[in-house]
Amino acid sequence: MSMELVLASLNKRLDKENSITIQRENGEILNVTCEWNSPISNHELQQFALNTHHVLPKELSLFLKQSDGAKLFNVEGLGYDFFDIFKLSEILNYIHEYETNIYYQSAYDKNWFMMGNYRGYGDYMFIDSQKVANGEDDYLIYVYEGDIQRLQMNFETWLDRFIVTQGARYWLW
Repeated sequence: MSMELVLASLNKRLDKENSITIQRENGEILNVTCEWNSPISNHELQQFALNTHHVLPKELSLFLKQSDGAKLFNVEGLGYDFFDIFKLSEILNYIHEYETNIYYQSAYDKNWFMMGNYRGYGDYMFIDSQKVANGEDDYLIYVYEGDIQRLQMNFETWLDRFIVTQGARYWLW
């Protein structure tokens, strides 16, 4: 599997407005969009590592070099009910906020950083930077209403399955 192939396959299915009709759980048919951003540079990725002392997984770095964040499977007309993969600047904002926010410091490990959330559900996805630094592939952490679940996969596997399930929260199945 490659990040480029996963994203290219999704883009082939999208129409000119980056929308697609999908079927979700319980037979719900929805028209959704995928919104892409301009890519970031290798220099920006290097600056992130130097400034934060966090390690980005190579899969997320590859994604950001194709699109600096994205809104995936956004239900048209709602403005929520989509997964928001954060831009690098949003990840940086979270890291800086963590450093000054007592609530975050007591709730989450200092080696974690938020990489996205599922808008409309209150789900958050974190990356355990220490696991990435150690070369471990099971670095994703899902948080919902205080419940913390370590996912046994990397970003590329998560994204591939997320696209195949058309934006479903499959990790809860």
